[in-house]
Amino acid sequence: MGRALCLLLLSLPLAGCGFALRSNDVLSAQFERLELELSQPNNEFSRLLRRSLTVANVDTALTSANSDQVPLLRIGPEQIVSRPITVNPRARAAQYELRLSVAVAMARGETVLIAPETLFVERIYFEDIENISGNQEEVTIITAEMRRELVNQLLRRLEAAGT
Repeated sequence: MGRALCLLLLSLPLAGCGFALRSNDVLSAQFERLELELSQPNNEFSRLLRRSLTVANVDTALTSANSDQVPLLRIGPEQIVSRPITVNPRARAAQYELRLSVAVAMARGETVLIAPETLFVERIYFEDIENISGNQEEVTIITAEMRRELVNQLLRRLEAAGT
Protein backbone atom coordinates (compact mmCIF):
# COMPACT_ATOMS: atom_id res chain seq x y z
CA MET A 1 0.00 0.00 0.00
CA GLY A 2 2.79 2.40 0.93
CA ARG A 3 4.67 1.68 -2.31
CA ALA A 4 1.59 2.31 -4.45
CA LEU A 5 0.99 5.63 -2.72
CA CYS A 6 4.64 6.59 -3.17
CA LEU A 7 4.53 5.73 -6.89
CA LEU A 8 1.35 7.72 -7.30
CA LEU A 9 2.87 10.75 -5.61
CA LEU A 10 6.02 10.49 -7.73
CA SER A 11 4.03 10.21 -10.96
CA LEU A 12 1.89 13.30 -10.34
CA PRO A 13 4.60 15.81 -11.36
CA LEU A 14 5.10 13.92 -14.62
CA ALA A 15 1.40 14.03 -15.41
CA GLY A 16 1.24 17.72 -14.59
CA CYS A 17 4.15 18.71 -16.86
CA GLY A 18 2.63 17.13 -19.98
CA PHE A 19 5.07 14.24 -20.21
CA ALA A 20 4.07 11.61 -22.75
CA LEU A 21 5.86 8.76 -24.43
CA ARG A 22 6.92 9.42 -28.02
CA SER A 23 4.78 7.96 -30.74
CA ASN A 24 4.60 8.06 -34.49
CA ASP A 25 1.09 9.55 -34.65
CA VAL A 26 2.31 12.91 -35.97
CA LEU A 27 4.43 11.23 -38.63
CA SER A 28 1.56 9.11 -39.93
CA ALA A 29 -0.67 12.20 -40.06
CA GLN A 30 1.94 14.13 -42.08
CA PHE A 31 2.91 11.45 -44.58
CA GLU A 32 0.51 8.75 -45.70
CA ARG A 33 2.96 7.59 -48.37
CA LEU A 34 6.70 7.95 -48.97
CA GLU A 35 8.87 6.76 -51.79
CA LEU A 36 12.26 5.54 -50.63
CA GLU A 37 15.49 5.72 -52.57
CA LEU A 38 17.87 3.58 -50.53
CA SER A 39 21.50 3.26 -51.57
CA GLN A 40 21.73 0.07 -49.45
CA PRO A 41 18.19 -1.38 -49.56
CA ASN A 42 19.10 -4.67 -47.86
CA ASN A 43 21.17 -3.46 -44.92
CA GLU A 44 19.94 -3.47 -41.33
CA PHE A 45 19.36 0.30 -41.19
CA SER A 46 17.08 0.17 -44.24
CA ARG A 47 15.12 -2.75 -42.78
CA LEU A 48 14.67 -0.93 -39.46
CA LEU A 49 13.55 2.23 -41.26
CA ARG A 50 10.98 0.42 -43.41
CA ARG A 51 9.67 -1.44 -40.34
CA SER A 52 9.35 1.81 -38.33
CA LEU A 53 7.54 3.55 -41.18
CA THR A 54 5.15 0.59 -41.48
CA VAL A 55 4.41 0.76 -37.74
CA ALA A 56 3.71 4.49 -38.19
CA ASN A 57 1.13 3.57 -40.90
CA VAL A 58 3.20 5.18 -43.65
CA ASP A 59 2.90 3.37 -46.97
CA THR A 60 6.41 2.99 -48.41
CA ALA A 61 7.56 2.02 -51.85
CA LEU A 62 10.98 1.85 -53.36
CA THR A 63 11.33 4.49 -56.05
CA SER A 64 9.33 4.01 -59.19
CA ALA A 65 7.91 6.69 -61.43
CA ASN A 66 8.54 9.65 -59.13
CA SER A 67 5.27 11.47 -58.61
CA ASP A 68 5.15 15.13 -57.65
CA GLN A 69 2.49 14.25 -55.07
CA VAL A 70 4.48 11.66 -53.10
CA PRO A 71 7.56 12.78 -51.13
CA LEU A 72 10.81 11.07 -52.13
CA LEU A 73 13.14 10.23 -49.23
CA ARG A 74 16.73 9.61 -50.29
CA ILE A 75 18.97 7.68 -47.91
CA GLY A 76 22.71 7.49 -48.60
CA PRO A 77 25.01 4.65 -47.59
CA GLU A 78 25.44 3.86 -43.91
CA GLN A 79 28.93 4.75 -42.74
CA ILE A 80 30.58 3.44 -39.59
CA VAL A 81 33.83 4.99 -38.41
CA SER A 82 35.82 3.75 -35.44
CA ARG A 83 38.72 5.71 -34.02
CA PRO A 84 40.82 5.35 -30.88
CA ILE A 85 40.50 8.19 -28.41
CA THR A 86 42.62 7.02 -25.46
CA VAL A 87 45.56 4.67 -25.01
CA ASN A 88 46.50 2.42 -22.12
CA PRO A 89 49.94 2.23 -20.43
CA ARG A 90 50.98 -0.40 -23.00
CA ALA A 91 50.44 2.15 -25.80
CA ARG A 92 47.39 0.28 -27.12
CA ALA A 93 43.99 1.79 -27.73
CA ALA A 94 41.84 1.55 -24.61
CA GLN A 95 38.81 3.57 -25.66
CA TYR A 96 37.20 3.88 -29.08
CA GLU A 97 34.63 6.21 -30.53
CA LEU A 98 32.10 4.74 -32.96
CA ARG A 99 30.28 7.08 -35.32
CA LEU A 100 27.37 5.86 -37.44
CA SER A 101 26.09 8.27 -40.07
CA VAL A 102 23.75 8.40 -43.02
CA ALA A 103 23.02 11.17 -45.54
CA VAL A 104 19.36 12.03 -46.05
CA ALA A 105 17.30 14.36 -48.25
CA MET A 106 13.61 14.61 -49.06
CA ALA A 107 11.63 16.43 -51.70
CA ARG A 108 8.10 16.49 -53.08
CA GLY A 109 8.49 17.31 -56.75
CA GLU A 110 10.55 20.52 -56.84
CA THR A 111 9.81 21.38 -53.19
CA VAL A 112 12.66 20.51 -50.83
CA LEU A 113 11.29 19.19 -47.53
CA ILE A 114 14.64 18.16 -46.04
CA ALA A 115 17.77 19.72 -47.49
CA PRO A 116 20.63 17.24 -47.89
CA GLU A 117 22.14 16.64 -44.47
CA THR A 118 23.99 13.96 -42.54
CA LEU A 119 22.44 12.43 -39.43
CA PHE A 120 24.81 10.72 -37.02
CA VAL A 121 25.07 8.95 -33.69
CA GLU A 122 28.27 8.56 -31.66
CA ARG A 123 29.19 6.14 -28.87
CA ILE A 124 32.33 5.52 -26.85
CA TYR A 125 33.30 2.06 -25.66
CA PHE A 126 36.21 0.55 -23.76
CA GLU A 127 38.24 -2.25 -25.27
CA ASP A 128 39.32 -5.02 -22.94
CA ILE A 129 42.56 -6.47 -24.35
CA GLU A 130 41.96 -9.61 -22.30
CA ASN A 131 38.60 -10.37 -23.96
CA ILE A 132 38.74 -9.80 -27.73
CA SER A 133 35.65 -11.91 -28.58
CA GLY A 134 33.64 -10.07 -25.93
CA ASN A 135 34.72 -6.77 -27.47
CA GLN A 136 33.37 -7.81 -30.87
CA GLU A 137 30.04 -8.78 -29.33
CA GLU A 138 29.89 -5.45 -27.52
CA VAL A 139 30.57 -3.56 -30.76
CA THR A 140 27.80 -5.54 -32.49
CA ILE A 141 25.32 -4.69 -29.72
CA ILE A 142 26.35 -1.02 -29.65
CA THR A 143 26.06 -0.74 -33.43
CA ALA A 144 22.56 -2.25 -33.38
CA GLU A 145 21.51 0.27 -30.70
CA MET A 146 23.04 3.09 -32.74
CA ARG A 147 21.05 2.05 -35.83
CA ARG A 148 17.80 2.10 -33.85
CA GLU A 149 18.65 5.54 -32.48
CA LEU A 150 19.53 6.81 -35.97
CA VAL A 151 16.18 5.55 -37.33
CA ASN A 152 14.40 7.34 -34.47
CA GLN A 153 16.37 10.50 -35.22
CA LEU A 154 15.32 10.27 -38.88
CA LEU A 155 11.67 9.74 -37.91
CA ARG A 156 11.79 12.86 -35.73
CA ARG A 157 13.38 14.74 -38.66
CA LEU A 158 10.57 13.57 -40.96
CA GLU A 159 8.04 14.65 -38.36
CA ALA A 160 9.58 18.15 -38.28
CA ALA A 161 9.68 18.34 -42.09
CA GLY A 162 5.97 17.63 -42.32
CA THR A 163 4.92 20.57 -40.18
